[in-house]
Amino acid sequence: MSIRSTDSVQKAIRQTLRTRKLKADDHKHPVNVVHHEEATFGEMLADKIAAGIGSWTFLVVQTFLVLCWVTANLIGFVNHWDPFPFILLNLLFSVQAAYTGPVLLLAGNRQAQKDRLTLEHAAEEAEKADVQNVEILKAIEQNTEVTIQILRHVESLVSDHMAEDAKRVSQQGA
Repeated sequence: MSIRSTDSVQKAIRQTLRTRKLKADDHKHPVNVVHHEEATFGEMLADKIAAGIGSWTFLVVQTFLVLCWVTANLIGFVNHWDPFPFILLNLLFSVQAAYTGPVLLLAGNRQAQKDRLTLEHAAEEAEKADVQNVEILKAIEQNTEVTIQILRHVESLVSDHMAEDAKRVSQQGA
């Protein structure tokens, strides 16, 4: 009796592939499927915005834009729309921070939800593995008991055979 979890996983993946065609952005892990398929529009938008804000591209582009803003206002090729203490730039940063904070919190809450789902899934898989381990141990125990019975039977056959041989040898010698 052999139980292999990889066989069941492969069977589940094949079944999933048969029932629906996977797109490039589809997720294969059950937790990711639940996490992404049950997301509202706002949650998906928050995830995408948080991913953008947390990227090097965003940081580089924002740094470039701030440098352009400051340079344009210091040199004055264009009318100084935001003179030196850059009050308008500070206002823009405040507005950006006012929206960025809640969006990042939403994305963080979604990640915490995904982590909980992952832990629940891992616990379910561990429970399945425990059940399989118990089944395997029972099978090993049964096989061990059968093996011991066979060895005892062989031992009795050998001792019977040795007794018969000893009896024959003593009869021939007498």
